[in-house]
Amino acid sequence: MNAPERFEMFVLPEGAKKIDIIKDSKMPNCIQFNIQKEDHTIANILRYKLLKNPHVIFAAYRLPHPLEYYVEIKVQTTSEVTPISVVKEAIQSLVREYGNIRSKFENELYRVDAPGTDSGRTNAVAATAVPMSVAAGAGVAGAGGAYRGFGAMDTSASEFGAPNPMGSGAPSGNERNDDVDIDF
Repeated sequence: MNAPERFEMFVLPEGAKKIDIIKDSKMPNCIQFNIQKEDHTIANILRYKLLKNPHVIFAAYRLPHPLEYYVEIKVQTTSEVTPISVVKEAIQSLVREYGNIRSKFENELYRVDAPGTDSGRTNAVAATAVPMSVAAGAGVAGAGGAYRGFGAMDTSASEFGAPNPMGSGAPSGNERNDDVDIDF
């Protein structure tokens, strides 16, 4: 297959710059930011935040080609501020905003899964809700063992060779009793 390796989508080569800044000579007070190894996720959030700023006249992004892993973000501002300062302000605001969301999410998980509280959930369900701070190495024990990090796989599930929860306890013909290779 002619597809590039998947790591090329997010690993920045040694010596490469993450952001290239190009002044636009056709529009006053306008700069194009080429951000390497990023996609719609960051570009659209940043564009949205930039457009909320009253000093921003124009903000848009594009992905030049699906096999080239960078985005182009063009920002034009009023003469009162520079595009670079507006982008820095937007990024700092997004970091604060998503930091607040993360801390609220972690606090809610701790509140729901606190020992001695009756949250109305079974142990198997409670074990799947793991605080993000667990990724730092704390680990939460629950049904199926210790979980490491938010979104950790439940290795007690039937696709990992555990007894089939819908049947007699023996794996069905579609399941494997050995390790499963997962392609990402």
